Amino acid sequence: MMFSAGRRPVALFVVVVLAVLPLQACGEPTAAEIAAVKGWIGKTSQLDDPIKGTIRGGDDVFRTTNKSLTKTMDELPPPEQIKKMSPELQAEVQAASARVRARITFYNAVTTVTTTMAAKRASAAQEIAELINYTRREILTEDARDAIWDFGKDVLQETACELAWRYYMRDNERQVVTNQLNAGTVKLSYVDQIPNPDDMRSGVLLNAIASAARSRFAPVLAWQDYAEGLREKAQALTQDGAEVVNHPDGGDVTFALLYFIGGCLNTPAS
Repeated sequence: MMFSAGRRPVALFVVVVLAVLPLQACGEPTAAEIAAVKGWIGKTSQLDDPIKGTIRGGDDVFRTTNKSLTKTMDELPPPEQIKKMSPELQAEVQAASARVRARITFYNAVTTVTTTMAAKRASAAQEIAELINYTRREILTEDARDAIWDFGKDVLQETACELAWRYYMRDNERQVVTNQLNAGTVKLSYVDQIPNPDDMRSGVLLNAIASAARSRFAPVLAWQDYAEGLREKAQALTQDGAEVVNHPDGGDVTFALLYFIGGCLNTPAS
């Protein structure tokens, strides 16, 4: 009897402790915790979007954007901290999280597309060496071969960029890029090697390429064949330009715009 009676206070103490613990876990958030959550929400609203916001140029722009988005999600305050917030603030966190996750999914898809584009551009540039061998009419010195190769790479880039610009990008996409070019936030990464061809798909282009090359390198190649080879490579690079990727904020963007941002624009050094 005395042993049983001696255990009652202990049992009562355990019950009291168990009853108090949940109240401590769901206590009021501190000012620092509220500030941290609001700060995270504010950060998500300031994340750069190179498609919907200020355009930047280069192959790495989308990969860099996705890294920034992923890092932001990693900085999301822990669930136990968010549960302390008001229902209104919790709803803001959920909405912000959904937006960031949707953009990560979008830029994952974009990065896949642009990585493939970059690989094709690099491969096509290397194939110009084979094109020179195929169309040459004379034995070329190493310096002459390198000069024609460099010229061909410039022409290939310019032709592909102009094809994407003229035939696949939409009017609103061209206007956005034009605005950014005029503002100086981006610049073209290619130089004008082709003297104002009227139609990138016609014989005018071939004549322009052949004329520009012949004037610099003399008749050492079958220039029409060389020009035709460069145009075919450029068209192969941009043939998917009309395809689109849907943006989570609404609307979509063409592959041509993605190609132009990655392969035809640079962001000036600040």
